[in-house]
Amino acid sequence: DMEIAWAFVPLENSTEGQVGVTMDTLGQTEHIFITHEFVHPIDQCLLAHERMPLDQIERVYSHEQAIGQCRDFLEKHLPNAQQITCLSTAEAAHKISSIRENWAAIGPRRAAHLYNLHLLQERIQDITLNATRFVLVGHKLAEMSGGEDKTSLLVITENTPGALYRILGEFSKRHINLSRIESRPSKRKLGEYVFFVDVDGYVFAPPIQDVLWALKEEKTFVKLLGSYPKALPDERIF
Repeated sequence: DMEIAWAFVPLENSTEGQVGVTMDTLGQTEHIFITHEFVHPIDQCLLAHERMPLDQIERVYSHEQAIGQCRDFLEKHLPNAQQITCLSTAEAAHKISSIRENWAAIGPRRAAHLYNLHLLQERIQDITLNATRFVLVGHKLAEMSGGEDKTSLLVITENTPGALYRILGEFSKRHINLSRIESRPSKRKLGEYVFFVDVDGYVFAPPIQDVLWALKEEKTFVKLLGSYPKALPDERIF
């Protein structure tokens, strides 16, 4: 939607992996690019409109990623509670704030302050060092940062023996590091996949341009998803 200038969305989580809806949208939508990335630690909390024993909770609302990040806690402490997914942790917190039932939500501590909720328990995620990679997307490609950059690509190969091996070899021959490669269903037919690839470097750097040209020669489809500064280790977004 060209009426929306920017969007800030989760891309992957250290516990649950890729956020499929974000990756699919990036792959299927024209004229949007990743312009920045941020890695943020995530502490999940159990929230409710009033204090109550955990065994009285009948429903737990949250985003599917947040529920997945707290799977062990839910199985141990809330085995009988119905798990209901929402579009976001904010939506889950807002929902239980207006209904006086034995319902709870999983979300960050700040959601308790925003929606006047009680913190029943903090840091309920299964992995202590739980972090999410967020990206800022817009309609224009980011300029070269002058520091360390990253380029994200969507790659579609022929379904033939060695096709992916040959593609990876083009990067290897030019000593370009691939920091991430993940597959997603193509949405066209069962068993057909596309690949999301992150490489070190800016898209217009000669080695990456050389790779892109080589892939074009091999009739491999490549879509540029963005080229942007790498996240700083201590950079905070909230």
